[in-house]
Amino acid sequence: MTKSELKEAIENYQRQSRLIQELTYQSLFKETAEEQEKRIKRLLKPENYIEFFDYYFGVNSGLALADAPCAKFHLDSYLKLFRNPLIKQQRRWFRGAAKSIHTNVGNVTHLKQNNELKFGLIIGKTQDHSNLLLSDLQLHLESNERYIKDFGLQMQYGSWADGNFETNDKSFFMALGLNQPFRGLRKGANRPDFASMDDLEDRKQAKNIELTKENVQKLTGDLGKAGQKGRFRQVMANNYIVKDGIVDGFANKNKKSPNLHIMTVNLCDRDYNPSWPERYTKQECIDIVDDTDYHTSQREDFNNPIEEGKRIKEEWLKFQATKEDQIFNGLIEFWDLSYSNNGDFKGGVLLSLDKGRAHVLELFNRQCARPDAMDMHYEWQRKYNRLGMSIISFYDATAAQKSVYEPEWLVACEENNAASIPFDDHASGDKHDRIDATLTGTFKRGLITFDERLLDTDDWENTKAHILAFEKGCKSPDDILDSLENCVRKGRVLFGYSQQEGSNQRPVIGKRNKKRRV
Repeated sequence: MTKSELKEAIENYQRQSRLIQELTYQSLFKETAEEQEKRIKRLLKPENYIEFFDYYFGVNSGLALADAPCAKFHLDSYLKLFRNPLIKQQRRWFRGAAKSIHTNVGNVTHLKQNNELKFGLIIGKTQDHSNLLLSDLQLHLESNERYIKDFGLQMQYGSWADGNFETNDKSFFMALGLNQPFRGLRKGANRPDFASMDDLEDRKQAKNIELTKENVQKLTGDLGKAGQKGRFRQVMANNYIVKDGIVDGFANKNKKSPNLHIMTVNLCDRDYNPSWPERYTKQECIDIVDDTDYHTSQREDFNNPIEEGKRIKEEWLKFQATKEDQIFNGLIEFWDLSYSNNGDFKGGVLLSLDKGRAHVLELFNRQCARPDAMDMHYEWQRKYNRLGMSIISFYDATAAQKSVYEPEWLVACEENNAASIPFDDHASGDKHDRIDATLTGTFKRGLITFDERLLDTDDWENTKAHILAFEKGCKSPDDILDSLENCVRKGRVLFGYSQQEGSNQRPVIGKRNKKRRV
């Protein structure tokens, strides 16, 4: 933050401070000491958190912070937070769900006055961003007359502009940017017992795999191990806008923890019934969705981190059920393996051809060892052989690669008690040109579908991400696209590509009958 930006931020803080002080002072009312004590005791019960928030910060406070009463999900999430001192909570709430004000002000002050918080961290993308988040908390501790009347003068020393401050009850608050060190945090005998990770996700940064891994490791390792013994509540307030970013990484790292709690709240359901009916009407939800482009609305309003396809659009990706008694013209399978055991993706596709239409029956798109992919090939073979179907199978290999892969295929064949291995094949020309030429038109014309069984699998999630990221010269994984392109192209050659009856030109295998001259 430049000097002029800091000056402007401080002036804005001072204006907000005067406004909050004036509005909350005007809303004070007379009550006896006994009535006040009884009211405070009631407000500090966790089940009355909504009443607490609305009284000090919300619609009943005279402030403009909230234009509607709190929602049920605000209470539900806080009850989980309050009751589990070691919780790792992700609040995947839609844009406009009041994530920051509840997490950084409402939750923090309620915990503080219940002696459940002594060292609070607020972590933003940068130091400047986190300082501004911290200023929201200081504004109320310093200027909210309702809060001060009930709990006394709060500020002792420090300032949000410097990134930390302490209150009169010895509670300490610190702002840190994601790029700041988290190790060794301590204030006297206290280590952090609350951490808010606010809006850390960035779609552009998520494309940097190494940086994302580094950030996730800092949050789960450096920060995760920096907390107070027996009490360290962690809240990640960020709607789910991108795959394989910080939100996914944090959840995956903690997936075995009994303290992980993921709460997803969308703007509305499929019928546009709002999840926060106190603030949004059904018509307002319709207007919000209609006023936003599809992909942005899915990310921001519905926690569905889809990307607009660069060459192949998501709306072109179609699913349909596979009928058990369906007869196909043929089944074809292709594998794209990699030298690296766990670094690169192994891509395998099994699809059927029916009158020129391709239907993907099986997908394999994982970072794993080659034998795992080869074992899956034989699993597919057994599955469809039992149904009386045979599969023509290939794998991508140059002459040099064949010398590496073929012995491994032979081992996998023997271990699976099978009779053969796939044919080696390597297409010439630029791979991206082939993928673009074959698949873009195929998807656009609706000539390829996926079995709906694949929808909820990790293989499909990886495949969808790789398809939508594809473009000429892209550095995103393309193994599955290469397998899919080979299947479609070879399938058309072997089994025909026209959808018109009688016009398919297929290879005729066997002897041609010739008329004899008499």
